[in-house]
This record gives sequence, structure tokens and C-alpha cells, in this order.
Amino acid sequence: MKTTILALTVFVLATAPVAWAQEETSTPAPEAAAPETSESPAANPSVSVSTEKSAPAADKSTPSPKKSSSSDAPKKSASPSATKSAPKTAAVMPTKKSTPEATLKDIENKWEASFMLHDPSIAKAYLGDDYRGVSSKGKVMTKSSILAEIKSDTDTYTSAKNGNMDVRVFGGQFAVVMGTSVEEGKGKDGKAFKRNFRWTDAWVLRKDSWQCVASQSMALSK
Repeated sequence: MKTTILALTVFVLATAPVAWAQEETSTPAPEAAAPETSESPAANPSVSVSTEKSAPAADKSTPSPKKSSSSDAPKKSASPSATKSAPKTAAVMPTKKSTPEATLKDIENKWEASFMLHDPSIAKAYLGDDYRGVSSKGKVMTKSSILAEIKSDTDTYTSAKNGNMDVRVFGGQFAVVMGTSVEEGKGKDGKAFKRNFRWTDAWVLRKDSWQCVASQSMALSK
């Protein structure tokens, strides 16, 4: 019995340092965990305050208003597309171009009106260099003789207008214009005159410009 008690006493004394060493090594564990608990929101009030302040900031940073404004962007961009559609519609509309008939009538009217001003520029622009014509007095005329006649004319005109004109275009390159004209004014002697003419002009389209190449005129009785 004594031997047993002695053996137990020796075992307890032998194991006591080991148990003490284990307790010493295990005690630092709570101390090491202490910093973790000290950083927790409960142990450190400053951390909890900063966390509470940062939470509203995160809520304020939510771009819900910006999303709504960005969603309006496509709606705003729709208005330029609507404005661009107008030019397309306008571009489809056909442009009005003068017909050969209208162009020739305009030239004939300008030519007749040029006699009032004794201005040979119209005849010079629209008479072909190879022009040949017959005047109302039966005289054969060339481009140069017509220009000289316009310059030397001493009559004073109060009116020089064309009447009805008939324009016929052949193949888009050749045209014949028949018409009448009336000229009123005073001669060199001071006497009033009123002249009526019926004429025919032949036109050829050359380099996109109409030129008169032949004509014949006759005076009508009063």
C-alpha cells in the first residue's frame, strides 16, 4: 500500500512540470486573440463610429439619380434624328429645271428687248458665228451685220415686245421658234412708228448653250 502511494506521488510530481508548461504555453493564446477582439467593433468604439459613418456614404454613392438621367439620354438623342429626317425628305423632292421651250422663249424676249437699249450683247451671245438670216426688207444678214445694225440704230423705242411664240424642239438639239413682235417709238425724224413683224428662228444646242443659226423676218401690214 505504501509502495503504491509512493508511486502515485512520484508520478504526480513528474507530470506536474509538464502540465505547468502546457498551461504556460496555452495562456498566450488568449493574449494573442486579445488584439483580434480589441479590433472588433464592440471593443473599439472608434471603429464602430467609422463604420457607421461609412455606411451612409455608401448609400449616398448609389447612382440611382444618374441612371435615371442617363436613361433620358436616348430620348434626347431622338430629337437630332428627327431633324435629320427633314433634309432627307427635302433631298427627295425633285428640283425644277427649265425646259428647252422655256429657255428659248426667255432668250427671244431678251433679244427683242435689247433693241430698246441698242445693246448688241444679247445678239452677240446667242447668234452663232455661222448665222445666216433674211431681214424684213429682204436683206441677207450675218452675225456681224446684225450687231452693226443694232449699234447704228437711231430710233427711240418706247416698247419692244414679243407676242405669242410657238417652240418646237427636235431631239433635244435642234429647235424652231415662230412668233410675232411689236415695236413702238419714234424715228430719227420724230415721227411715231408701230412696227409688226412675224419671224422664224432656227436654234442649235451647242455645248449646253442655244445658238441661233438662221432666221427670217417679214413686216406685217398695219
